[in-house]
Amino acid sequence: MELGNLAVELGQIAAWAALGIVLLAVGYWVVDLLTPGRLGELLYEQHNANAGVVVASGLLAVGAVVTTAIVRSLDGFVPGLVSALAYGLMGIAVLAVSFVITDRITPGELGELVTRPEPNPAAWIVAANHVALGAIICAAIA
Repeated sequence: MELGNLAVELGQIAAWAALGIVLLAVGYWVVDLLTPGRLGELLYEQHNANAGVVVASGLLAVGAVVTTAIVRSLDGFVPGLVSALAYGLMGIAVLAVSFVITDRITPGELGELVTRPEPNPAAWIVAANHVALGAIICAAIA
């Protein structure tokens, strides 16, 4: 391998990583929008396990979608980045819509339930939904 090729490949890895970081941040931001309160406060000040389960499962789902999008991206570096970005944003949007639908078909206010300080099984329902839907989106991309 030539040094020039190594530099190009390292730059491309950095770009893919940056795309992943941006999409994970967008996924976190969307979960923050869909739940009452501030996630940072719920997680780091109140140590809310329910919020942690919801955020962690959402990030796992987004990470899986982005990984699949990268693997299946279009040929060529720039078209690949663009297609992976599009797949990632679509995945985040579908996860958000699914959260809203689950909120509508379950009793109570789902966002409020998953941010309560006491353990609540609703957080695990949301987590299972995130992971399952993330897998479905990955299969659709592949």
